[in-house]
Amino acid sequence: MANARQTYLANTTSMVIKVGSRVLSDEDGRLDHAQVSNISDQVARLVANGRRVVLVSSGAVAAGMGKLGLQRRPTDVAHLQAVAAVGQAHLIQAYERCFARNGLHAAQVLLTADDLDDRSRYLNVRNTLLALLEMGVVPVINENDTVAVDELIATFGDNDRLAAMVAGLFARPLLVILSDVAGLYDRDPSDPHARIIQAVDQIDA
Repeated sequence: MANARQTYLANTTSMVIKVGSRVLSDEDGRLDHAQVSNISDQVARLVANGRRVVLVSSGAVAAGMGKLGLQRRPTDVAHLQAVAAVGQAHLIQAYERCFARNGLHAAQVLLTADDLDDRSRYLNVRNTLLALLEMGVVPVINENDTVAVDELIATFGDNDRLAAMVAGLFARPLLVILSDVAGLYDRDPSDPHARIIQAVDQIDA
């Protein structure tokens, strides 16, 4: 299993890296700029080594809270959407600054699951991402929180589904999920009997 995994990793050129909101947030729930910098530097090294990297990044609400000086995360959806709208601009600017240090550019791509369920829009998204990667640009994808609220109201897996759908746009992709959860569990990780699944050999559905 280990050898098969290493072979797959060695032969994979397309990577989708999903960064969870908790990874990008400090203890006050605001955007952790040091983490953005660290992740950007690691992505830049992957690109320098010939990998095509797409970043699926949460963190718009955290960035918006910091920009607006909010001490608490809003609890109603409309205000969460508003804070995310403010924060998204701040988030992409942070990525652009960090990537620029390594001679790269970031491209903001806001999507919903519906965009990838519709065949025409699916192809448009795929063509755009391939063009950006060909130009050496790092696409930074987030859910479009103004029209979709799945990420905002989710209790787990923020942007996970979106990242998986984006990975499906490429041949032999590697999907990496950066999270504060230790791994893939066989049940809710808060369950004391939950166990980590080391490898998934077969997907039935």
